[in-house]
Amino acid sequence: MYVGQVDTISNRATWASETYELVDDQDGTTVDLTDPSLTVDIVVTIRGRSNGSWYDYNCVDSIYSVLATASLANGKVTIPGPGFQWQFEDTDLSGLCAGTYKLGAKVTINGFINDIIIGTIAVLEGN
Repeated sequence: MYVGQVDTISNRATWASETYELVDDQDGTTVDLTDPSLTVDIVVTIRGRSNGSWYDYNCVDSIYSVLATASLANGKVTIPGPGFQWQFEDTDLSGLCAGTYKLGAKVTINGFINDIIIGTIAVLEGN
């Protein structure tokens, strides 16, 4: 599991993540998410700002609100090889004001749910 800041992004640009691979803690091998014997689901969510100490009337969000979602089902998560990546378009991010947001990635393999990323992203006001 990764915990920490994942990236710094603009709210006016496409954000394509790096590729994340799952490594077995027992033997150090990479899990091949393209393996047809696996039933895989991946969901990445951006939630409300984690710094709720100030209020901006243009940014009504809550730390519990899901503000953007990428998943295999909506096509915003892809499995280009053994790992996975996601892409949010500028239209997904344009409603985010500058600040720090919670980012989570949940991977389900054959019904077993893993929180792979519990982190944050820094969002900057883009051009």
